[in-house]
Amino acid sequence: MGRPVDAQPLRAAPPEGGVRRDPVRPGRHRAALPRPRADVTPDDGTRLDRLSLLAVDLETTGLSPAHDEVLAVGWVPVDGLRIDLSGGRRRVVRHDDPGDAVTIHGLTHDDLEEGRPLAEVLAELRSALSGRVLLAHHAPFELAFLGAAFRAVGERPVLPPAVCTLDLQRRLLVRHGEVRPGDLRLWRARERHGLPVTTAHDALGDALACAELYLAQTAELGASGPLSLRDVRRREPWIDRLRSWLRGRR
Repeated sequence: MGRPVDAQPLRAAPPEGGVRRDPVRPGRHRAALPRPRADVTPDDGTRLDRLSLLAVDLETTGLSPAHDEVLAVGWVPVDGLRIDLSGGRRRVVRHDDPGDAVTIHGLTHDDLEEGRPLAEVLAELRSALSGRVLLAHHAPFELAFLGAAFRAVGERPVLPPAVCTLDLQRRLLVRHGEVRPGDLRLWRARERHGLPVTTAHDALGDALACAELYLAQTAELGASGPLSLRDVRRREPWIDRLRSWLRGRR
């Protein structure tokens, strides 16, 4: 039998590199952020300390959303400057024949055979994303695969506002000089910010790693003053191309 994959606790490591999962000191009360409203898209003027995001990572059979499939999804909420570990989830998608991708992601055939139907996983993710901004390392990849997956189950794709930590890292590196090959990788970016680096390749672990990186990046970007969503969300042509591609798959 494969190991259980839907009820894995998040192990919270000590804060490093200036990132705090909960910035409240003992004995002090943190003002609760309002719960994200499912019918309201966060405004570009929303300050980051009031912004609700969902860090998302996908494990896939390959790199092409037109031909490859989602194997697993991991996500964790970020409320303002706090990562909500209790909201972290990892969902494995049921597959009968995933090919060689299991060796890359550390999934067993039992894991995939005992996984959940894609439609069920996507419905849970859609609910978790309601009223939140999607946060990912290379957001176009996640959005393209999610769009194709929603189409595959006959559902309208989710295209929320997105913040990309790969893009934020590029901006920081350009500010300080040349961007070298490999500098934009998730774990290289974490290393630059003094965050712990592991060799694990797991959707939930990578989503948490992305969330921690985002907090470190925005702390550096906002050193001279508060930031809002418009400061970290970039309106790039890829989102229009993605929408056109998804419309063409109807």
